[in-house]
Amino acid sequence: MSLLKKGLTGYQLKVLAMIFMLVDHLNMYLGPELHWPLWINFLGRFVAPTFSFLLVEGYFHTRNKRRYLKRLLLGALVVGIGNIIYNLLTKAYINPFDHQPNYLLFLGPHNIFLTLALQLIMMWSLDNILNKHRRKVSWPAFIVSALLMFAFAEGGVYLLPLALIFFLGRKYHKQAPMLWATFFWCALLFAKAYYSYSSGATASVSLYDHLTFASEFMMVAVIPLIWLYNGKRGGSGSQAEKSFFYIFYPVHLWIIYLIKAFV
Repeated sequence: MSLLKKGLTGYQLKVLAMIFMLVDHLNMYLGPELHWPLWINFLGRFVAPTFSFLLVEGYFHTRNKRRYLKRLLLGALVVGIGNIIYNLLTKAYINPFDHQPNYLLFLGPHNIFLTLALQLIMMWSLDNILNKHRRKVSWPAFIVSALLMFAFAEGGVYLLPLALIFFLGRKYHKQAPMLWATFFWCALLFAKAYYSYSSGATASVSLYDHLTFASEFMMVAVIPLIWLYNGKRGGSGSQAEKSFFYIFYPVHLWIIYLIKAFV
């Protein structure tokens, strides 16, 4: 009951998301070796929406949006360089089906900083449009960032609607409609996953196996966390604390890549 009274701070949400992000990535690369059950795939689906939600909160609280964007872009660059090295060493940019190089794979396998940077540009532009400020510049920026997020960013195709839902809900202080819109989007993703299974596209696997693979609908788990969010930043506010996520994200991925390479 004390948790319900006090709620969760932004810092607590971020730490919770980081823990489950680590679990999700360990499962993704080492799950078979660790003999983890398939339902582990469900646990990490709330992570990206949580970071997306916290980005919206950060957008409305930060005093310097340009510095915020530069920090995300720098993080995206560092992770991107790591991804290029990973792809070159493992040949992961080679398409497993036709054995031809797919240079778009150099963007991955993971770069949440790029996703968040594009989201920040998108909602900054949309904010200008809604506030009738610099519309001639903001419309192209909004369209290009949304298209890039949809087509190339990690999880962008699923996060783009949620990013807009979170932004509009926060801007107009409409939490209940925001949570309901999030639920309906996840319900659509579940319907999509079920239709894919029922159409016979994955007839060789069970419904449970299919849903643990097409598990994006489990982003619905972000709803109770947003509901519990108390609007406070939390933590100590120190520079080390602020920088920890920017360091933890690439380092934990690189360690997992190395472990995978030698297992």
